[in-house]
Amino acid sequence: MKTLNYPNTGAPMQGYATVPATSDAKEYLRLLIRHKFGLLLTLLIGLLAAWLYLISTEKTYETTALLEVVEVDNIITRDGSVSQTDWNAPTIKEEANLLRSRKVLSPVVENFGLRISAEPNRIPVLGDLTQRIPALGELVGNLSFASQYAWAEADISVAELSVPRQWEDVGLTLTALGENAYSLAYESDVLIEQAEVGDRVEVAIANRDPLLISVSELEAPAGVQFTLSRASLQASVSALRDELATETTDSKSRMITTKLRGHDPERIADLTNAILTEYSSVKMATQNRSSDAELAVFEEQLPEVTKDLRAAELALADFRRNQGSFDEDTQMKFKLAQIDKLETELLEFEVERDDLLKRYTVNHPTPKRLQKAIDVLQLKIREIRGTVRAAPDTQRQLAMLEDDLETKRNLFIEIKEKAQKRRLAQAGNVGSVQIIDQALPPRKPAAPSTLLAVAGGTLTTLFLYTLYLTLRSALSTVISDQESLERATGLPVYMNIPKSTAQRRLGNPVTVDPKRLLPGGDPEASAKAISGNVLALSKPEDFSIENIRGLRSMLEDVMAGAHNNVLMFTSPLPSMGKSFLSLNLAVLVAQTGKKVLLIDADYQRGQLHKSLCLPVGPGLPEVVRGKSELKETVKATSVANLYCIPRGYSGGSNSSDMPSDKEFGAFLDVVAPRFDIAIIDTPPVLSVSTAASLGKHAGSTIMVVKEGEVKEPQLSESLKRLMFSGVRVSGTIMNGSSAPTPKHYTYYREQLD
Repeated sequence: MKTLNYPNTGAPMQGYATVPATSDAKEYLRLLIRHKFGLLLTLLIGLLAAWLYLISTEKTYETTALLEVVEVDNIITRDGSVSQTDWNAPTIKEEANLLRSRKVLSPVVENFGLRISAEPNRIPVLGDLTQRIPALGELVGNLSFASQYAWAEADISVAELSVPRQWEDVGLTLTALGENAYSLAYESDVLIEQAEVGDRVEVAIANRDPLLISVSELEAPAGVQFTLSRASLQASVSALRDELATETTDSKSRMITTKLRGHDPERIADLTNAILTEYSSVKMATQNRSSDAELAVFEEQLPEVTKDLRAAELALADFRRNQGSFDEDTQMKFKLAQIDKLETELLEFEVERDDLLKRYTVNHPTPKRLQKAIDVLQLKIREIRGTVRAAPDTQRQLAMLEDDLETKRNLFIEIKEKAQKRRLAQAGNVGSVQIIDQALPPRKPAAPSTLLAVAGGTLTTLFLYTLYLTLRSALSTVISDQESLERATGLPVYMNIPKSTAQRRLGNPVTVDPKRLLPGGDPEASAKAISGNVLALSKPEDFSIENIRGLRSMLEDVMAGAHNNVLMFTSPLPSMGKSFLSLNLAVLVAQTGKKVLLIDADYQRGQLHKSLCLPVGPGLPEVVRGKSELKETVKATSVANLYCIPRGYSGGSNSSDMPSDKEFGAFLDVVAPRFDIAIIDTPPVLSVSTAASLGKHAGSTIMVVKEGEVKEPQLSESLKRLMFSGVRVSGTIMNGSSAPTPKHYTYYREQLD
């Protein structure tokens, strides 16, 4: 294998980041792959959130209606015909504002009882969930503190509710008492201790209007509370206006699409049709206002004109009866007829002038022109009447009575005809609002959308989780891959050892009866026990063991230039896998025929004697301090060429019993030359000082770092302590890698099988 020439420094290189400086899509893909189970859990959380949203959100329906607005104004001409003229028509935006105005919506609010609301008290989401799961509702409803909430179906219908003006838009608490009885309270004051469903109850309120309530239906368990309120007219109209929308294709279009949203399909359809009917009535009333005013004037004058006509007829009859008949002069008849014609024309001009004055001011040219014509007619009438006065008195009186009768008869006929024409015009008037399509109850809800809820919930949670991973990766100093380990230390990474599912299945080391390990014991039981504890023996084809074989092949290069054949494994923190690497590497090297000594220098928590099924006995502290013989401490294992010095009796003992670094160095000088390689397993650098004190006597040291478990400052501090103690760190190993097993390795292993 080609030797890798890396700088052999003990201190970490400075100025490196733990994430790429540039945006690398592959790095983010690896990040997502490493957290695939978190992404799956996030996806499930998003689906759960979407489901909870769907069951807790009441379905909203939308109904539509189409109407056409053609602004016209009915005008009755002098000949009595009705003409429709397009006056200055308002824009479609003004029509939409009129449709949403209080004048249109207020009657609808009152007629449909929209000012009264009554809803059971529910806990959001949980209350909706218990309705879907009745068993859960019964379980929660039996709890004393939850009895006031509705956990199942609860219905109430309030036929009448009238409150003082100061209590509008304020909630009242109605509590079901069972057996069609209820109580009513306002804040902490009890207004009604007990009342029956169907009764109309009146409650006197001091210095305020009385409260009236009538509940027509109540179905709920005893103790369930409802919130009742009577909204102000302004609030009710505003709420209805918020649910009402108008649309049109463009500003010149006279077609308006009306949309209304609500939770009851039948109710919103009825509301929409009622709004359109009220809007049409308001438009019709505005359109007929001028015609109605004229009709009112004529109907008010008609009884008086009729009375004057009857009086003139009686006066003429009495005069003829008293004076007798006589011949009338032809000239006098002509003058009287002329006066009658002029007065009729004068009356028409006066009516037309009065009609125009309702539309225009007196300074308008048309009323001024009519006033001049009226003045001319009045002057002519005065001149003719002056000539009539010269006739004999009897004849003149008779002519005046006949003239008065004829004038009043013509006036009566004129007013009666015009009033009749106004009535006919009003009855045949065509409204300016035509309802093209009535609103129908919708069959499918407009919201919430199941697809949007599921897509929104899952995408939102996945986005937030991905953002969290990205920010954590960008801001975190955790060593998460081989590249970041190289940049953080400046040392070569000899091997990337993946996670092993087989090692997790092995679990803790299995011990056997020490008697079987004595001379003459059962060697097969010992070998079987060790095989169950060591992955290199139980699963030699595992990919992680294959990587350790690669490390075995590199040992000559790794230990080249070292002053002895001692290799030490250490780590910054516990549970990095250094004992796993030490044990399996020692087994693999021993299998090549080399004589290997495995030393457990973890005095406090060493477990190598259990993995190798060695009996408890003297170990490293005892042999170094001279309390035990070398031949008693260096124990042979069932693995050929593999020997072990266990931790001994010192687990958890006082540190004063531990050997010094000089004693350990002298011991290594004696024992190491007897073996081809000595491998030392030491405790974490940041936990105890054993690695720093013993490592100076090891020719080579390898730092084991577990993926995603060590932060850059912790690793830098570990290397700094080793460097200050004179420990020569050769390189590092990334253990517990989440990278998947390469396909080519699986293919190669299958071909070998």
